[in-house]
Amino acid sequence: MISNLKKLIKLLIYGLINLFISPSKEIKRKSLLLVRLDAIGDYVLFRNFISLLKKSQKYNDYTITLLGNSVWKNLSKELDYEYVDDFIWLDRNKFHNNLIYRYKKLKEITFYGYEIVINPAYSREFYYSDTIVKLLTANEKIGSISDTSNLNVFKNNVSDKYYTKLISTKKEIMFEFNRNKEFFEKLLEENLLIIKPNIKLKEKKLSFNLPQNYAIFFVGAGKNFRKWDIQKFAVVAKHLKDNYDYKIVLCGGANDIKESKSFKQCFNDDYLDLVGKTTLVELLYVFNNGNIIISNDTAAPHIAVALSMKNVFVISNGFHLGRFVPYPKNLSENYHVIYHPEIEKNLDDFKELCNKYYFGSELNINKISVDTVKEKLGMTL
Repeated sequence: MISNLKKLIKLLIYGLINLFISPSKEIKRKSLLLVRLDAIGDYVLFRNFISLLKKSQKYNDYTITLLGNSVWKNLSKELDYEYVDDFIWLDRNKFHNNLIYRYKKLKEITFYGYEIVINPAYSREFYYSDTIVKLLTANEKIGSISDTSNLNVFKNNVSDKYYTKLISTKKEIMFEFNRNKEFFEKLLEENLLIIKPNIKLKEKKLSFNLPQNYAIFFVGAGKNFRKWDIQKFAVVAKHLKDNYDYKIVLCGGANDIKESKSFKQCFNDDYLDLVGKTTLVELLYVFNNGNIIISNDTAAPHIAVALSMKNVFVISNGFHLGRFVPYPKNLSENYHVIYHPEIEKNLDDFKELCNKYYFGSELNINKISVDTVKEKLGMTL
């Protein structure tokens, strides 16, 4: 009851903050604002369309400003700088919890008006991207007809009116990269030849040495329920080291230090621990030089596919099945999923599984056994 009241008060304050925002009435000529505020994996599945937007006949003479999630700031500045003229970064946690930050950030974002504002996200967010689009001054505001992953039907109907044009994509469940492609093909009114996400790297010297012939274990994930037990990771790591002569490299973010410490207790052999010790850009090079990655279902496998790694193994409880996992074979033949047994036994009816787990999955990821993972590795390596 109290938490609901606090939430209601915060939403009312959000509305009051909006009233104090005075967007610029002046519109920069030939200017385009691209809004994308979701997570790292979403960014990887979207980012290749920035260059296609910039090169298109429709927008090649526009200056492009990217409003992005600060968690992938370093990645985007490294990979997209050729096609983005200016960046604005938003910290989602602060934008949600810090009212002063929210006010200042909205003032910054609305300081300029744009000829075109584009929000390509299929799962729009009412208090994030939709609110920003509403407040901006623009001649044209283009978005996607949204599903209801992040907003209910009422908010969806309200925020639809913030846009001058909504682009529809197929209502069927679709892999996210393909949905992005369909959106941009309709936006640009041309067929796009790109078939998969890709990341091209330049030569870079790292501040640490990597071993030869190594397997990457990515133990992090955005939510704990998507993390496979670290003891099981350790057993599989020992299996790869003993039977395939792989060196072991442990990866993850700063939030995965606990898992790193647990791995050290479980794995009684040499390995390189990079958990919380690399930037996202450095992580690209770690992945690019690796022989194999075994990961929770998070951003890491999307990065690995974009880098064309030969052996990508994902441990999944079926969260967002069909949308973010698995990769269609025409996008990557090197991507392999180890599913929860409840999904594995019903794979013949994959369409029904996708309908069931599209919005999420509560299946216990630790029901996936070590033997199942070993078997999948043995069939592929």
